Amino acid sequence: MVFSFRFVLFLSFVGVVVVSPSVRRVSVRRDDSAAQRRRTEEETSVRLCRDAPASSNQKSHVATVVDLPQEKSEQGIIHWAGNGSKTIFFLTQHGRRSLISTKLWRSTDYGLSFHDENYKFDSSTLIDQFYVSPAAGSTVIFADVVHSQIHVTTDEGQSFVSHVVEFNPSAIVFHPQNKNWALAKDSQSSNLYFTTNLGANWTRLAQSLVSKQSSAKIFSYYWAVPGIDTSVSLVYYEASPGIGGSVQLYSEDVLSPGSSLKHLKGSISSVPLVANSLIVVDEYVFVKAQIGSAVELHRSHNRGPFERAFFASVHPVTEYVIVDATEHQVFVAVRHFSNLTNVYSSDESGRFFTLCLQDVYVRERGKQWNTIPPLVSFYRVLGVRGVYIGNKYADRSGLQTMISFNKGGDWRLMEATSKTKQARKCSTDCHVHLHIWYPYSRSNDQGIFSSDNGVGILLAHGNVGKYLSSETSVLVSTDSGLTWTLSFADTDKDGSGFSFLLGDHGSYLALSEHYEKISDIQYSCNEGSNWTDVTLGDGGASGGFLVVNGMFTEPGETTEYAFAFCSRYDSKSAFVNWAVVQLNFTSLLQRKCQPNDYYLYEPSYEATGSKCLLGQRMTYERRKSNECCYNGVEYERGKLVSLCTCTAEDFECDYGYRKSFGSKTCVPIVGLNPWSPAEECVAKSAYNKTKGYRKVAGDRCSGGNVSAWTSNEVPCPVVVPSGLDLDSDIAGAGAVVGQPITFWLTQENGVTKKTAYKFSFGDGSDPIELTGFDLAAQQQHTFNESGNFTVVVAVSNSAGKSAASLKIKILDPIDRVVVLPPHAVTVGVEVKFSARALANAQPSYVGPVHFDWDFDDGSTPVLSPGRDVIHAFDYAREYRVAVAAYSPVATKANHAHVRVFQTAKTLSLGFSAAADVVRSSIDDLDLKLAAALVDDVAGVTGFPKSRFEAFVFPREAGASLSVDLSVVASSADEKGSVDTLFDKVKSAIAAKQVVVSIEGSAPILVTSSTEVTVNSGTTSGGGGSTSGGVNKLAVGLAVPAFLLILVLVLAFYWYSRRYKQLRSAFTILNHSPTDETPLALGADESDDDDDEAGRHAATISGRLQIHNVAADEDGDQIGRA
Repeated sequence: MVFSFRFVLFLSFVGVVVVSPSVRRVSVRRDDSAAQRRRTEEETSVRLCRDAPASSNQKSHVATVVDLPQEKSEQGIIHWAGNGSKTIFFLTQHGRRSLISTKLWRSTDYGLSFHDENYKFDSSTLIDQFYVSPAAGSTVIFADVVHSQIHVTTDEGQSFVSHVVEFNPSAIVFHPQNKNWALAKDSQSSNLYFTTNLGANWTRLAQSLVSKQSSAKIFSYYWAVPGIDTSVSLVYYEASPGIGGSVQLYSEDVLSPGSSLKHLKGSISSVPLVANSLIVVDEYVFVKAQIGSAVELHRSHNRGPFERAFFASVHPVTEYVIVDATEHQVFVAVRHFSNLTNVYSSDESGRFFTLCLQDVYVRERGKQWNTIPPLVSFYRVLGVRGVYIGNKYADRSGLQTMISFNKGGDWRLMEATSKTKQARKCSTDCHVHLHIWYPYSRSNDQGIFSSDNGVGILLAHGNVGKYLSSETSVLVSTDSGLTWTLSFADTDKDGSGFSFLLGDHGSYLALSEHYEKISDIQYSCNEGSNWTDVTLGDGGASGGFLVVNGMFTEPGETTEYAFAFCSRYDSKSAFVNWAVVQLNFTSLLQRKCQPNDYYLYEPSYEATGSKCLLGQRMTYERRKSNECCYNGVEYERGKLVSLCTCTAEDFECDYGYRKSFGSKTCVPIVGLNPWSPAEECVAKSAYNKTKGYRKVAGDRCSGGNVSAWTSNEVPCPVVVPSGLDLDSDIAGAGAVVGQPITFWLTQENGVTKKTAYKFSFGDGSDPIELTGFDLAAQQQHTFNESGNFTVVVAVSNSAGKSAASLKIKILDPIDRVVVLPPHAVTVGVEVKFSARALANAQPSYVGPVHFDWDFDDGSTPVLSPGRDVIHAFDYAREYRVAVAAYSPVATKANHAHVRVFQTAKTLSLGFSAAADVVRSSIDDLDLKLAAALVDDVAGVTGFPKSRFEAFVFPREAGASLSVDLSVVASSADEKGSVDTLFDKVKSAIAAKQVVVSIEGSAPILVTSSTEVTVNSGTTSGGGGSTSGGVNKLAVGLAVPAFLLILVLVLAFYWYSRRYKQLRSAFTILNHSPTDETPLALGADESDDDDDEAGRHAATISGRLQIHNVAADEDGDQIGRA
């Protein structure tokens, strides 16, 4: 998380370093290829660069360089054990994608020597990471994820206790107060475990959410916050119970797991939560909800119920990230559009946000900000209250750096000192601009450094001019950012950047260039006015040079000792080993500060000299800058606090207001209803009506003319609700039966708290009745039957009534698509194809269905809004005709095989009364009768079965059996014999020679034959022709002749675009045309389709027999053989 109190320092052509003030760990990853050097490392600890080699120590008066023995490793992690400790851990790791070997080094003398500690572990141990207890720095867990082991020390690594665990300890979080308690997550199973005896035993959390079929997947998790939560043994976590379950929030007490499980609710009960968005910090708990393309921030304050947070903007909220949540206020960077991100600040409750800084620069690293947080150019200065620095676009011409001394209430450009202006030969636009994040994309390191123990002192990368530049120098401020001095004259042009250090409560500053060949490190004991070189030695046994990866001190920046973590290279620029440089500033500063070496420092935050910040006047004891003495670890800075009289600086714009351009007056935001009085009119007769201002969160001023900014108490109005609008999360085309639908209600005017809301869904279900808009704003309902429904919300209060409605179309899922192909199809003659989309539900309603036909003959596919389509074939052969049916909710596909003949002559046959008797007693009679008929006719005439085709018409209620028998010719050679064979068949029927029997049934005599014309239509003159559908290629041809050339071009363009759109527009829910996913029958399918769907049709050709009913599970058989 951006606000997780880590800051990152860019370290260069070989790696990335992260330094955590709370953990004070630096880690390095070596990267030799140019492509890999540009890759940003995403590690929970800090990564830098190198292997490890020869052991030679070079000492100067101040600097001691310790070269580690050479070994093969690409990554190193270094950590100072804690306050007052002389122990430093250094973990080296070999293996870029997976660990091959690791080695733990330990120093017990402030880094003057390091010893190999691997003998304390099994030889196969691979330490992936280690975790330090914030309650006791001597307690550390070293995790071996590969072998599912942990190695625990409580004495800074002197001894270890090893435990085998039943999971992969991928991430471990110690309790903030109890060193024996820890949480561990298994990244493979997403299970969460806890221990209360320092890893000896582990118990799984969320077990009561686990069913026999599935487990509960855990995402983000947090320990309780001491002083805020009633129980320090609580754990908050996100969980997704079951396979594909929605994300929910829970709390569980590790001292009573299972029985203490609590499902956190409130405003998050009916909104879809985003995984890995849970944040717990101080009195706030945050979580993100995804509503369509927009997101919502929901928060709990002081562990109360969750409520949706509101941003004073008319723009949509597409993403957000919390950038700071300290001092009882929340700052959130909100992305409205791809080119617009604003920072908003909250009231103390963290619910109502007003604009703080507009158009802030953001470097995005991923689409989902909760997964990979962006680098937001917004920085809180440590050591003083309420000072923030941000980079924003200046009319899109460039970036400018702004500073605020009242928590974002007012912003200004930063000033350079006269000395700096002269050095830069700058007379106009001489403002200071800083890289809050160092400018190069391979880095995620902050370019500003400040410390709680270095009051008023800041070091930064930046430049002087009109806009922020990539050519940067080191600038120092000693007055909390009010003015800046160009302190280190060298300009960084290659992007390597500088590593900063402040130690001994601010008595010394140190810096070094990242990943540059160096022989010394610079330090200043007069707050950056002058810099002195500290020589690092002669290059060691290799005769090479050092490259600084990062600098760090003991946590808190209180000690006189500092360290540089380095890589050693030989004279040929090949890596040799890791090196640690100890800097002992006691010998540099020479003497301990005495009382007369200090003065009282009162920060001045205004050009006018105002010394009040957030209603307080702060006076600090600070060492005189010209006295190069050291404070010592035991030094405690004196501080005096006095309250100030309230002025306009202590107030900011209230929710729904913004500052008028060019002034400090707050005016309503057009399009918002600022501060509805109903918020306070639940059980009161009066409410506090805002004047557009609110006191800055955490401001402690008192007295003054506060009535000019504070709200007035006025009677609560009761206003009839109006401006109601009801919407849902489904498109206007409809939703499938059983799909949960979310409805959103908006209300522009009127009382909301004392207003009654009644939702009626029109499906016979019980209405939902609620009081208060917060409860009614979002509802969810599931329709269990298809149809057209009108959802109505009736709204009423003592002042009147109003209502809103929304029409909803609920569709049945389609079970199958049935193709009804033609028979006796001949070359060049148009024939009709029909398709039906059938649902299991009866009666069924599926909305409009479009059918996309592909005739397997190279012709353009046809999209038909109706059931039927006309087509002609050019060649005699068998075709696989495919059809995909598209409804508003899904898609389904099927196909049929069609034989096309060169010519055919057809007889309509009549049968004896036995046919109807047999038909009612034999299953699948249609197909069997067609096959038997072809067999008998072929036997009687002496011609092969391939010369005949029989088609049994679908059954009509009360109608006799109807069959067409066709004599066909598949080639020109056979064409001449059709007439002769046709006459033979007629003669055989007239002579009562055609008799069929099926499965031993009574003989069925063909009693009559009448010549019929089948599939009559316009003969095609060559090339497949189609009508009755949307032939997209033909659309552009029906144009006036005098524009023929132009229209042909436009038609081709239109066709190519339109065809793709139509083909994709109906591919709903990412189903391909062959998906076996339920679909729905079109709205134009009338009730008689249900009868027709039950009829059978059969076609038998002596050459081939195929059952072609793709969705035949229910017994419906329609096809050609």
